[in-house]
Amino acid sequence: MASPAKSRLRGDFWAIVSAFATGTGLIAAKAALQTINPITMNGYMFFVGAIIIFCDAVINGKVAETVRVRPGQLLFLLIVSIIFCGATFCLFSALSLSEPATVSFLSRLELVATIVFAALFLKEKINLSESTGLILVVAGIFVMRYNASVELSKAVALATAAGLLFGVGEVTIKSRIDWVNHRALIFYRNLFMSAIFVLVGTATGKFVWVRDANLLLILCVAGLFLPYMGRLAYLKAMQNINVSRASIIVQSQPFFAAAAALIILGTFPPLREVVGGLLIVAGVVTIKLLEIRGKRQ
Repeated sequence: MASPAKSRLRGDFWAIVSAFATGTGLIAAKAALQTINPITMNGYMFFVGAIIIFCDAVINGKVAETVRVRPGQLLFLLIVSIIFCGATFCLFSALSLSEPATVSFLSRLELVATIVFAALFLKEKINLSESTGLILVVAGIFVMRYNASVELSKAVALATAAGLLFGVGEVTIKSRIDWVNHRALIFYRNLFMSAIFVLVGTATGKFVWVRDANLLLILCVAGLFLPYMGRLAYLKAMQNINVSRASIIVQSQPFFAAAAALIILGTFPPLREVVGGLLIVAGVVTIKLLEIRGKRQ
């Protein structure tokens, strides 16, 4: 059995891998969005994610627990998938309009939305630490929006909507957290989301069949990093460290996104967006740090 120090080190490593994978995955998504629209990209990316998760289940002998669900669970997973479709459509629409690091900063709003919706629908109380963090987050959004271009304002609005929808999705999952196996949740969510984007895109004439080999490779990278590796690494992190510690480390995601964008795409967000983003991250980290301190008392 690993010592507490080794277990903590292993957990920190996987949390950093999760932040790196999701931050870098946004660069692949940004590259794809220069050629195709968000509906097409989501349709391909989540299909790749579902295939990888299924292959992982085969390799690890977990096929039965990955695919076996009851009708009621399947309906629940479909509802969750619809919510996340709205969230990812807004997120990647924002990404098509702005820098990956800026969108990554704004995606931190998911935690804030989860806290607010948990208070509204699950009757969980918002404590002082959460209130302090929320004020910093709102300040960060204000700095980003102040005197911003129309394009950036649209990106902020879309990313904020994505955060709210992600929050609704997370609270929905949390309300039935022990009802569906996490492997089945990830597999069916990706599969349903891909199917929904393909069907809606086909019906509206927005879905495009991709034939370019380079673009298909980029979509496979996005599918590997975002729906699969980022989530898998986060689960591994939580096996070794508590959720609060893992969540704090994962807040480094925007910095990986900024570094990857600078190296690969040669772009970097303006100072105002960086300052606003840092305030948002500071708000989220404040919530988690004070939450840890409260548990120790």
